[in-house]
Amino acid sequence: MKSRVRRAARGEQGQVLVMLAVSMVALMGVVALAIDFGSIYHSYSELQASANAAAAAGALELPNTDALTVATNYSAVAGNRNANGDLPGVTMASGYPQAKCVNYMVNLGLTCDNPMNANAVAVVEQVTVPTFFARVIGVGSMTLRAYSLSAMKGGTPAPANIMVILDSTASMAQSDSDPNCKSATGIRNPTKLDCAKWGMRILLQNFSPCAANLTSCGNVTNGNVQNPVDTVGLLTFPGMTATSELPSDYLSCGSGMQSSYVAKYAPPNSFPPYFTVVPPSSDYKASDSGSLNGASSDLVKSVDWQNGNNCTASQYGIQDPGGVGTYYAGVIAQAQTDLSALGAPRNTMQNAIILLSDGDANATCNAGKGATCSSNSNFSSTTPASYGQNECHAAITAAGFAASTQNAAGLNTWVYSIAFGAPTSNSCSTDSPSISGCTTMSDIASDPTKFYSDQSAGCVSPDHSGITSLGQIFQTISYDFLTTRTLPFSTQ
Repeated sequence: MKSRVRRAARGEQGQVLVMLAVSMVALMGVVALAIDFGSIYHSYSELQASANAAAAAGALELPNTDALTVATNYSAVAGNRNANGDLPGVTMASGYPQAKCVNYMVNLGLTCDNPMNANAVAVVEQVTVPTFFARVIGVGSMTLRAYSLSAMKGGTPAPANIMVILDSTASMAQSDSDPNCKSATGIRNPTKLDCAKWGMRILLQNFSPCAANLTSCGNVTNGNVQNPVDTVGLLTFPGMTATSELPSDYLSCGSGMQSSYVAKYAPPNSFPPYFTVVPPSSDYKASDSGSLNGASSDLVKSVDWQNGNNCTASQYGIQDPGGVGTYYAGVIAQAQTDLSALGAPRNTMQNAIILLSDGDANATCNAGKGATCSSNSNFSSTTPASYGQNECHAAITAAGFAASTQNAAGLNTWVYSIAFGAPTSNSCSTDSPSISGCTTMSDIASDPTKFYSDQSAGCVSPDHSGITSLGQIFQTISYDFLTTRTLPFSTQ
């Protein structure tokens, strides 16, 4: 009997059942919480992704005034591009999206001197999601918030091929009153061409000749480094009479230079004129973070702002000889021809043309010397340059032809225009119907966001009315060739 009692006292079968029951309840609770937290984490990831997309889209649109509208359009709010059926009820937090001027980016050169007074877009999205099992302990839902801040076009460079066209006709010898140009060049009375070359140097400084992680871009062959990121070419008008005079006549000074330039420029009745001063090159900096390579780069030398007869052999730069009427449909066509001639892999990268001019075209036709005086309304890059009629409309047509041209990757050419002293009166003397230099330059741009003006003659760019200095204009254009950059939200 005692033995049976002792065995019964030592029996543990009942204790196992109790422990198993308790463990199952605890395990089911953990599984329930895991399901809830997993669902919440999934919802938060979707919300954060949409906030990042909205901020990046808005920042990409800066400095245009519709940046905040674009940010909302790419949010997860119902009816917008990133709305998700399994995450209903997303709203934008009160006061967002916001345009921000972030000092961190200002210190890197990404200023807020634009119509939005901003260099970044901040987005805060929120949503309330239900729980499944946590409601047992009184938690029926949770409110999630996602924060995102994106800087405008100040991140990784996107490889591109850019052809810059600088007007070097007689009007560019006029003085320019931009105090920023005067300060930067150190010239007491800089000409408009001096300031144009200063602006292009800013553009070059902001471009990337090679990858940012390289301490040196390496060896240079025919003006290009290995695996260049941004290549830049330079054209001018009026064109030269022979390729043998390019680029040497632009890259050296000497006695009697001014008069010899007039003789060597192609007069309006010469065909073909030669416009390309420096073909697409990437030797303008020795590294991505370096200064301009003025010692050996023809591209940099050609935009030195020393100008006129009083120069030495160590001074370089495009000059403004005068004596030749303005006709620039042909140089736009040549820029696109240069871009279309690029082989792989450059022919899959974004192409762009940047034209700086006052927009007037007034070259006269001399019918006895081979000129074509017929209308230019059907101008394309394959027809001879013709003078005397509808020259401003011809330039618009040439720019439209360039903008419609696709490269091997199916990318259309971006065409920028910078109206530099462009008049608002009907100043294109060869054209019928009449048209102004300002309107011509506006119509040359491939879209309104690519039209800029210094506003010195009353010509205003609606999308960039707060950007008038050539330095600011070229710097803003350079940002279009950069991607956006995501910043910690606390940076603002």
